[in-house]
Amino acid sequence: MTEAQVVVRHDEPVLEVDGKPVAPLMVFVNPTSGDWQRGLSTVRRAAAAGINIVSFVNHDLPMPRAGEEANYASWDGMIDAILAANPNALLLPRFGLDNVPAWWMRENPDELMLYDNGDRGLASMASEKWKHDAGEAMRGLVRHLERKYGEHMLGYHPCGQNTGEWFYDRSWENLMTGFEAPMQAAFRSWVHDPAASVPTAAERRVGGLGAFLDPAAQRGLVDFLALQQAAMEEPLEYFARIIKEETKGRKLVVLFYGYTFEISALPGGPSASGHLALQRLLDCPDVDIICSPISYFDRQPGGTGPFMAPVDSVQLHGKLWLNEDDTRTYLSSPDDAFGRAGTFDETIGVHDRNFAQIAGRGAACWWMDLPGAGWLDSSEIWDNCRRLNALYEALASTRQPYRPEVAVVIDEASLLRLSYGSQVSSPLLYYIRHELYRMGIPVGFYLLSDVCAGRIEWPKLYIMLDAFALDDTRREALLRAVRRPGKTAAWFYAPGFIDGRQTSEDLITDLTGIKVRREPEAVSAQAMVSEQAREVLPGVHTGEEFGPQEPLAPLFFVDDADARGLATYKATGRTAAALRDENGLPGRRDACAPRAGRTAAALKQSDDWNSVFIGTLRATPSLLQEIARRAGAHVYMRSDDVVIGGGGILAIHATSDGEKVVHLPQAFTAKDVGSGRSAGVRGSVLRFSMKRGETRTFIVDRPE
Repeated sequence: MTEAQVVVRHDEPVLEVDGKPVAPLMVFVNPTSGDWQRGLSTVRRAAAAGINIVSFVNHDLPMPRAGEEANYASWDGMIDAILAANPNALLLPRFGLDNVPAWWMRENPDELMLYDNGDRGLASMASEKWKHDAGEAMRGLVRHLERKYGEHMLGYHPCGQNTGEWFYDRSWENLMTGFEAPMQAAFRSWVHDPAASVPTAAERRVGGLGAFLDPAAQRGLVDFLALQQAAMEEPLEYFARIIKEETKGRKLVVLFYGYTFEISALPGGPSASGHLALQRLLDCPDVDIICSPISYFDRQPGGTGPFMAPVDSVQLHGKLWLNEDDTRTYLSSPDDAFGRAGTFDETIGVHDRNFAQIAGRGAACWWMDLPGAGWLDSSEIWDNCRRLNALYEALASTRQPYRPEVAVVIDEASLLRLSYGSQVSSPLLYYIRHELYRMGIPVGFYLLSDVCAGRIEWPKLYIMLDAFALDDTRREALLRAVRRPGKTAAWFYAPGFIDGRQTSEDLITDLTGIKVRREPEAVSAQAMVSEQAREVLPGVHTGEEFGPQEPLAPLFFVDDADARGLATYKATGRTAAALRDENGLPGRRDACAPRAGRTAAALKQSDDWNSVFIGTLRATPSLLQEIARRAGAHVYMRSDDVVIGGGGILAIHATSDGEKVVHLPQAFTAKDVGSGRSAGVRGSVLRFSMKRGETRTFIVDRPE
C-alpha cells in the first residue's frame, strides 16, 4: 500500500512517497472530454520523461439511495486505462462533491443555494445534509479505490462550487447567494441570535463609508460576510478528515483555495468568494496541498504568470503549494484565449517561467491538458519537462528555504470591510501584480496574520497592500514586526483606518508614523511620481502616472513636514460629491479637483525604521523598485523584465526583445541551465540578448 505525505524538512514542505522524497511534478489529463486516446498518449509521454504522478478528473461521484449499490465502473475504466499507459502511475483523482444526483436535488430543494434573482443552484455550502451525504459518497469512493488500486493511489482532490474551485458558484455573474434556509440557520448560530436574518441584497450593496462598510452601522453585514467564508472552508476540513480516516493517514488531501489576489476582481469583491479563510485552512492538519491555476491575468508570453494566492504563507505552514499550469500551448486551438503560447518556443518560454516560480520555492505543479484536446501531446514538450524534472531534483539537495527580501502582505480580515464591488480590490490586489512582478526583485506573498505572529522576519521591505482593519492586538503585533532597525514598510491606501467600531485618519497616522489628512469628498485617485522623489529615490522615473482615475472615497493625502514627497495627486477634474452608481458607490461628475498637487505618496525615515505611505491603489514598477532598493533589497534588473529567484536559481522572463543586464549581488557563478555552460559574468554583471517571451534560467552560487 503506497504511503504519501508532505513533511517539513529544513523548514520546507517536501513530498515523500514511501518515505522517500519525490519531485512534486505531475501531469493532468481529462478523460471526460476531448480525445481520450490523446490523453493516454500524454500519460505515456510524461512517463517517458520521468513524470509518474497523474491527476485526472471524473465528474461521476456515485451517490446511491439507501439500499442501492454504488457503481464505480466509470472510475475503474479510467484508472485501468491510465495504468495500461503507465503501469508505474501514482494517481491523484479530482471529483466534484457538489455533483449530487437529480433525485437528491428533487428531494432536498430547500438545501440548494438561493440567489438574489430567485434562482436555485448547487447544494448550499451551509447544508449539513449535503455535507453528510456528499461526505459519505466520497467515503465510499475512497474506500473502493483504496481497496482495488491502493498501491497506485497518491491522494484525493475533492472539488466543488464554481468550476470546482470552492468559491461561490456564479459569483463571476454578479449574483448574490446565501439566501437559502441552511445559510440562514448558520448565520443565526454564527451571531448567536435566533432572530437574526441574512442581509438582503439591497443591504449588501449599500456603500456605507464610500469604499468601506461602516464598522458601527453595518456590523451585521461584516458578520455575515465572515460567515460566508467559514461556511465555504469548514466543509473542506470535514471532507479532508474523512479522506484521512479512510486511508489511515497514508494519502494526500489536495484542495483548491485561497485565491485572494484573483477573486479580488469579482464583481461583488473578494468577500463574495468564500476564499477569505485561508489562515484557518492552513491550521487544518488534514490538508497537505493547496493549489490554484496560474492567474489568468498577465500569463501570456512576456507576462508574469502571477500566483492567485499568498503562496509563501502556504509553504510556511508546512503545506505544499501546487500551481496548475494549464498553459494554452502551441498545440491548442488558435482561438483559445488566456495568454495562448502560439509557437513551440513561446510554449517552452512560458513553461520555464512558470516552473521557475515553483522550483525556487520548492513548490509543486501539474502540467495540464484542461479540455483533453492534446495540448501536451508532444515529445518536444515532454523533453523539456524531463529537463525541468531533473533540475528540480538537482536543486532539492541544496535548496534553502525561500526568504525573499521583499514581502507582499495581504489581509483577509480587512477585505471583509470593503463595500460591495471591486473598486478598491481589483486595482490593489488583482492588477497590481503587473507591477509587483516587474520590480526586478524576487518577492514573496504572505498573509498579514503570519506577519503579526512573527513568522516573517527576514524581509527588508514589507509591502502592505490592504491592512485596513486592525484592532489593538493586531495593530500592536504588526508594529512589533515591522518597526525594527533596517526594516521598511510601504503602506497602501488606508492602512489602519478601521479600528473596532471607529474610523479615523489619525489611526493611519499612528500606524504609519506619517501624518495624513482626508479629502472631504470623492475625487480621482490618480497620482504622478514627482521630481522631488529623486531626492530620496534617485533612480525613480519621474512623471509616471499610477492609480485609478475614477473617484475614490475616502482618499487621504500626506500633510507631514518631516516626510519626503514621492508623488502628487493629479488634477483630473473629476469629483463625485453627490452621485452614486447603481451599487451605491461613488459616481462621477466633472468639477475642479480641490486637492491637485497634494502629496499622494511620501517616505519618512526614523532611527528605527522607514515608512512609506502610498495613498492610491497602485504604483509604478520603478517606484516600488526604488523603495525596495532604498530599503536594502538587491535589484537584479533595472528593466521591467520578470525576475524569479530563490532555491539556487535565477530566472529571467523577457517582457521585450533586446539586451538584458543582470546585476548579481556579488561575483557569483552562473550556469545557464539551457546550454549547460557557465554564463559570462564580468564582476557581478551578466549580459545577454533575449526575445520577448523567452525564459533564461541560471543556477547561481557563490564562488568557493
